[in-house]
Parts: sequence; structure tokens; C-alpha cells
Amino acid sequence: MRTKRYISLFLAAALTLSLAGCGMMNKGKKEDGSGDMTIQPAQFTEEENALLDLLAIQADNYRIFDFQLKENSGVQSMSLTTYELVEGDWKAIAQSQKAFTDPEGRIALTVGKITDGVTTAVQSASGGGSDTYTPTPEDDVSNMTFATSKLSGPASIELDQEIPLLLQVATAKSEFTTYDVDYFGMPRELAKHGYEHVYAVTVMFSEKTPAQLNQTPPSAEPPAE
Repeated sequence: MRTKRYISLFLAAALTLSLAGCGMMNKGKKEDGSGDMTIQPAQFTEEENALLDLLAIQADNYRIFDFQLKENSGVQSMSLTTYELVEGDWKAIAQSQKAFTDPEGRIALTVGKITDGVTTAVQSASGGGSDTYTPTPEDDVSNMTFATSKLSGPASIELDQEIPLLLQVATAKSEFTTYDVDYFGMPRELAKHGYEHVYAVTVMFSEKTPAQLNQTPPSAEPPAE
């Protein structure tokens, strides 16, 4: 219980302490004429790093991203989806859809092994919230090695296009390869290696409302390989 309280405290702090700093950074971008819509790894503030040290929390289990949208971009919702690779195609196993219109904010993923649970959290000027999901694989994954890649640099945001934030391989093989998140767009390439489990977490910004998105079930349609 104490560990969960610490995790909740860190998530709240990580999502809120430097939103002001994020806003100042993005204000500068607007003033210099650049209006790109991007998402990129967040830079921890001194306060956040101090909190990490105080709580003795391993930051590697937290993937935190800042995103910037254009003013009047028309965005009505944000979707965070967890996928598993099944027979060469991505299958959605969890999804969080939120009404969203703010021009900037933060996303945090709390994840070690995806099979132990994934918490997705969002914070912006209008508020925030979080969701937790734990996949239940049929096989025993206790002796498997988990290798995780995350979005490592700025990525352009295009409406109604999924952006992979995290890619994780779980396998009992003695040799395996860690893949960049861009391999989300090449599921058949990933499937060639026969890893027992491959997971991905994506974000999508849309002009559709959550209700409109729910009229069509989520499906991953990466670019043609």
C-alpha cells in the first residue's frame, strides 16, 4: 500500500510540477513562428528529480512525454491503446479514450513488465486522470526476459494517426533483439522472430469525439511494409 501511495504521489508530481515549464517552452515555440504538433520525452525538472531521490523510485519504470498541439487544431479526443502482436497483426487489448481539447499536456506510462500492469495517465490545463490495465497471458511469463523501447525523440503528431510510445518484447529465448518503436509499423517483421509476446502502447489525437470513435472498434493499421 505504501509503494502504491508513493507511485501515485510521483505520478501526480511528474505530471503537474513541470507543466508550467512545458507551457513556457511551448510559448517560446509559438513566438518564434514554429507551430509544429509534436510529442517527445519529457525533461524532469529539479523538483521532480529531487522527488525521485526522496522516494527512491526507479525512473526507468516511468515513461513521461510532453505534447504540443496547434491552437484551434480541432482535436476532440485522445486515445491511449495497448496492443499485443497476435499472428502477425496488432490486437488491441486495452484502450483509454478521453475527451480532450487542450493545446498541450503530459502523458505518463507506468510500466515495468506489461504483464504486471500498465497505468496510463494524462495531465493538462483542464485536469487529468489515469487508467490501469493488466494483461493475463495464458502462458507462464515469470522466466521470460522483457526488453522495452520507448519513443526517444520528437515525433510529429498527425490527427487520427497512432504514434507508438512504447514497444516491449517478452521471450524465453537466450538471444533477442530490442526494436525501435517505429517497428510498430512493421508487425510482420516482428512476428518473424517468434517471440512469445510483443506489446505496444500508442497515442492518437483525433478530431472525433470519444463517442464517435467508439462507433468503430479500434484497430491498428500501420503503414504498409
